[in-house]
Amino acid sequence: MDNNKKGALLVILAGACWGTISIFIYFLSGSGLNEFQIAFVRQFFASLVFALFIFLRDRSKFRIKPKDLWLLMLVGFINGVAFNFCYFYTIVHSRASIAVVLLYTSPVFVMILARIFFKEKITQNKLFALVLTVVGCVFVTGVLGEGYTPPPVAILTGVLTGLAYALNNIITSQAVKKNDPQTVTLYTLLFSFLFLIPLSGFSSLTASCRANPKILPVIVLMCLVTAVLAQFFFSVGLRLIESGKAAIYGASEPIVGTLVGIFVFHEESNFLKIAGIVMVIAAILIIGKNNAESE
Repeated sequence: MDNNKKGALLVILAGACWGTISIFIYFLSGSGLNEFQIAFVRQFFASLVFALFIFLRDRSKFRIKPKDLWLLMLVGFINGVAFNFCYFYTIVHSRASIAVVLLYTSPVFVMILARIFFKEKITQNKLFALVLTVVGCVFVTGVLGEGYTPPPVAILTGVLTGLAYALNNIITSQAVKKNDPQTVTLYTLLFSFLFLIPLSGFSSLTASCRANPKILPVIVLMCLVTAVLAQFFFSVGLRLIESGKAAIYGASEPIVGTLVGIFVFHEESNFLKIAGIVMVIAAILIIGKNNAESE
């Protein structure tokens, strides 16, 4: 398997891991945890697990160039505080489907930022794939025709989620060019956790965990799937493909999110959702066949 295909597969896997997050968010929110607390426990356990993994496998991955720490601190803040809070808030205060639609404004931000800062070409095929992705995501999530309007604040946080995801994509792609992806993942998670400590409401968090013993295992599983594995797959994938393509490949997330909605939350499946999935897959195939043009 060549690097382009491997990178694409890894980013798709990362999106699939992220696509399961609504299962955990609804449970933890229903158990009394707020958005910052959910983000805090996610980043804490994820950084702990990943640090243990590196300690046992290759301790050299703890080494980081001091001049690159600021970059990883920035990724940690965007990923841990801005992205997690905005995304979780949108899920809890509107619908998971609305959150996914607004999250996938991110390819627009990614391609614009990549063009401005890295001079990545915006080809006709990329634009076409981008349109397919955005429209497909709207179809997949079933927002059209439901007559539901989310609160204005949830719309704002949803759009900010897309911007935060785009910034995370762009900055992480630069970080992994200078450092090992495992090192980038570790410090991203660690700085995210540190930034969230003052916002965690630790006493009420521990009280909720004591009151409901099911919270802890759900947190651990959420961290393994949606933080450790997802961030690692994403970091390695971005080392192999450009950020504009990664924005499209990551659209596996709304597909998985939709399947979770259908099979876990028993949401309605209809023609538009199926058409949306086909459109997103078509966009991924278009980008995958257009490597030579964009590089």
